[in-house]
Amino acid sequence: MATVAVVQSSIGMVRSLRVAVGLSVWVVAQAASAQDAPAAEALFTAGLAEMQSGKFDSGCAKLAESYRLDPRAGTLFTTAECYAQGGMLASAVVRYKDYLRLFARMSPADQRGQRGREKIAGSAVAELSPKVPQLTLRFAATAPPSTQVSRNRTKVGRASLGLALPVDPGEHTIVVENGTARSETRITIAAGESREVILELPTSPSTAQSPSAAEIAPSTGTPQADSGHAGADHTLAYVLGGVGIAGVAVGSITGVMVLGKKSTVDEHCRGVQCDQTGLDAADSASTLGLISTVGFGIGAVGLGAATVLLLTGKTPANTAGLGATFSGAPGGARVSLQGAF
Repeated sequence: MATVAVVQSSIGMVRSLRVAVGLSVWVVAQAASAQDAPAAEALFTAGLAEMQSGKFDSGCAKLAESYRLDPRAGTLFTTAECYAQGGMLASAVVRYKDYLRLFARMSPADQRGQRGREKIAGSAVAELSPKVPQLTLRFAATAPPSTQVSRNRTKVGRASLGLALPVDPGEHTIVVENGTARSETRITIAAGESREVILELPTSPSTAQSPSAAEIAPSTGTPQADSGHAGADHTLAYVLGGVGIAGVAVGSITGVMVLGKKSTVDEHCRGVQCDQTGLDAADSASTLGLISTVGFGIGAVGLGAATVLLLTGKTPANTAGLGATFSGAPGGARVSLQGAF
């Protein structure tokens, strides 16, 4: 009898301890809930207003946060209704099921206070579940073990890969990365659709920082020239262009002068017989003709070389140090073409 009494006393103590612990937890939970109740109520009011005005994304988020701060059955049911009206079917079904589980744990008096919400939730689950899209994410065979996946900024664990998971209809952003490479895929899935996506990494890294301007090579693939060299190339191009312009100018002027001398020759020569004025004009025309021809030649080479150098940065062969000197006198003229050929 003494043993039985001791056992019964021990059982009573355990039960008392459980009650005390449970009461303490309830008191702490109630205190926390009471502290967050004003914020939860404000969120609920704002979320309900946005839901009624059709702003489901922000409204449903506020209602969900309100339930997290103060987990009331009515808030959970309203959150499920918001997701359903906004077409977020997977999110709605989850909240309706959560509400039904919460309803099942209520006392009969609390259940009566829900005024038939459980019937609406049950009907919604039966109606919406077949319409929830199913998305399967699967790695390609070449994906390294370190590869990570996220969908809409939420990490997807490896245990979820290869399984058809319920998602909300609409656009989803899927990011695959392994530290050295990253790829982003956007897909759109409709209500009732089942879809599988094979996850692959890009062939070249895309997460590396963009190179600075000093690290970017020219599009031709040749080593980038330093600024001093580039300046020298431009200077040479301008010199060659100047020589070319001078050559064209001399060629044009002397060409006009040749035409003038020709008229003098025509006046002072009869056939092959010319007076001294005619002979002087013929000699001058011959010299000026040579100058004109050489001038146009120098102009063409100089201008062509300058154009090539400015466009490509390369000096064309046989034009380095090109230069020309022209001099004239009443009795003749001299052309001096200088450079490395």
